[in-house]
Amino acid sequence: MKIASIALFASLTATADATGFRDLVEKVTHRHTESAAAETTTAIEGADQENRELQNQNGCWNNKNTALAWHPNYSAGWTNGICHKTVDCNSPSYSTELACCKGAYSGQTSGFCLNNLPSPPTMSPTVSGGLDVFYPDYSQQWSAGLCINTRPLPSGRPNYSTMLACCKGAYAGQMSGYCLAQLPSPPTGAPTNSAFETDFWYPEYEKTWSDAGCSNKLPLPFNNKADRPNYSSQLACCKGAYGGQTSGNCLSQLPNPPTMTPTGSGGAG
Repeated sequence: MKIASIALFASLTATADATGFRDLVEKVTHRHTESAAAETTTAIEGADQENRELQNQNGCWNNKNTALAWHPNYSAGWTNGICHKTVDCNSPSYSTELACCKGAYSGQTSGFCLNNLPSPPTMSPTVSGGLDVFYPDYSQQWSAGLCINTRPLPSGRPNYSTMLACCKGAYAGQMSGYCLAQLPSPPTGAPTNSAFETDFWYPEYEKTWSDAGCSNKLPLPFNNKADRPNYSSQLACCKGAYGGQTSGNCLSQLPNPPTMTPTGSGGAG
């Protein structure tokens, strides 16, 4: 009887200990879960507060009543960039178009943004005239290259304060002298006549052998002087480049053709 009582007491004691341990574990786990949930809630509330602060700062985020303002049009690129009145949450806003041009396009050498104002500032280039700088026209071949001041100034293009400075800087070594010839007062060394002639003669390789002759016309049909043979006179060119030309076309173009060359005016005497 005594032994059975002892066993029953031990069993009840073990059950009570197990129940207490489970209660302890559940309490610790519950507290940990509550702490993690509290941290997550705090982080979410912090993000929401940050978004609310941004919304208050720019009046744009998740706000259907955002007012129109002047914004830079970044999709147009730097050279052709302008400001337009719109609702835009991804660019700075300005109260006026002028303020937008000055703030977003300060240093824009093309002056494109300021030129699009209803009344462009006095210091900005006007759309009716050219730029106050000159730049090389790379759309032309080298021999016909020249300097222009047509707006807008291409992005990254070198520019010069004068047309002469541009020709010397961008077309130094241009044998055709075409750039310098376009100056209002070309230097002495540049071709000045309306035909634009150079001081040497070259064979017309672009024509067939029987119809070809020698020319000194500008612009050159090739890039550099060394690309074709050149001669000091038309006669020297015909003899050097078209010796044996049975048609005699080259020699017939001389101011005073040699007596023995066919001239096409009649038969042999």
